[in-house]
Amino acid sequence: MDLLQRLKTETRSHHERTEGVLRLMDAHLTPADYRRQLEDFHGLYLPLEARLAGPLSSLEPALELASRWKTPLLEEDLRAMGHDAGSIARLPRAAPLPSLTGLAEALGCAYVLEGSTLGGQLILRHLRRHFGPDAGVGTFAFVRAYGDRVGPMWRAFGAVLTQASQRAASDTFDAAVVQGARDTFDAFAAWMTREHDAPVRL
Repeated sequence: MDLLQRLKTETRSHHERTEGVLRLMDAHLTPADYRRQLEDFHGLYLPLEARLAGPLSSLEPALELASRWKTPLLEEDLRAMGHDAGSIARLPRAAPLPSLTGLAEALGCAYVLEGSTLGGQLILRHLRRHFGPDAGVGTFAFVRAYGDRVGPMWRAFGAVLTQASQRAASDTFDAAVVQGARDTFDAFAAWMTREHDAPVRL
């Protein structure tokens, strides 16, 4: 079993639990609900991407890190929904975060974040139908991530992941990748289901 297949198999229950707490496909989603989901995503992606930047930089240029960061896309959406730099800076940030102690754990975390783009086109179609053109919810920059490059970007990530696993040639490395992914899914689910504070004033 290659590492991608192992990740899919050994994180399935964590993945399913996380999917179960997301509301982007909710038939009753309001613009305010959608903004809150984006605020929550920002609170998780911002610190996670900051942690990932160091260890994943060793895999450049193959990984194309600058093209993979989602925080700028989330901030574009949030600005379109009334936020400014000040209110974005005041948004809560997720804690605790998964312990990304090395490259293996960082790759596991990146597997979760990259995998989240695969359903983007389905979510985009739903949101466009659900809200219509006049709902004031922006251009869906976050769910449009990569556009028509979703498949190539996912395959490129898979190739980098596989090469890193082959270079390490260690089950300990692969197990750490899997644990990093599990911890990221669990942190995501815990953050999205926490008791929310009062909304940040726009």
